[in-house]
Amino acid sequence: MQIKSDLRRELKAKRAQIQNKPEKDRIICSYFLNSDIYKNAEEILCYCSTGSEVDTSVIINSALNDGKKLYLPKCLNNFGNMAFYRVENTKNLVTGAFGIYEPDVSVCVPSYEFHNAVCVVPGLSFDKKGRRLGYGKGYYDRFLEKFTIISAGLCYNELISETIPCDKHDIPVNYIFTNKGVIKV
Repeated sequence: MQIKSDLRRELKAKRAQIQNKPEKDRIICSYFLNSDIYKNAEEILCYCSTGSEVDTSVIINSALNDGKKLYLPKCLNNFGNMAFYRVENTKNLVTGAFGIYEPDVSVCVPSYEFHNAVCVVPGLSFDKKGRRLGYGKGYYDRFLEKFTIISAGLCYNELISETIPCDKHDIPVNYIFTNKGVIKV
C-alpha cells in the first residue's frame, strides 16, 4: 500500500504540471468520441472531472447531445460503494462527496443494469496492460467487478506508466485514450 501511496503523490504532482492541458484534454476526448466504442454505445457511464483530471465535460455534453443515455456516479458511502444515476441534463448535478459534481438524487434515477455501455474510468496513471492507479478507495474496482462492461481510461501520455502495481481486486480497463492515441488492452 505504501508503494501505491507514494506513487499517487508523485503522479498527482506530475499531473498538476501538465503543459498545454486544455489542448491535450480536447485531443483525448476527441479520440474517445470518434472511437467505435463510443459511437456504437447506447449508454455512457462517465464521471465529472475535477482538478487536474482530463476534463470530461465534452464527453458528458456530447453523450447528451448525441442522444445516448448518460449515467454519472454518486458515492454511497466511504467504503468504496457507488451507484450510477441517469442524468438527462447537466443542471441535475449537485456538489457531492470529495467536492465532485454528482447526480441530484431527487431528480435522477439510479440504474443497476446496463446494456451496450461504456464506462469511462478515472485514474492517475495506466499501464499498457490496462492496470490503473486510482485514488485508493476502490469505487470503480467494486463497480467493474459486478458488471460485464467495456471500460476506458483517459490519461495524459506522459502519465502512462511502464507498470502499475496491482492487487488481486484491481480491475484493468479495456482501452486507454491518451493525447497520442488509443491503447487497446
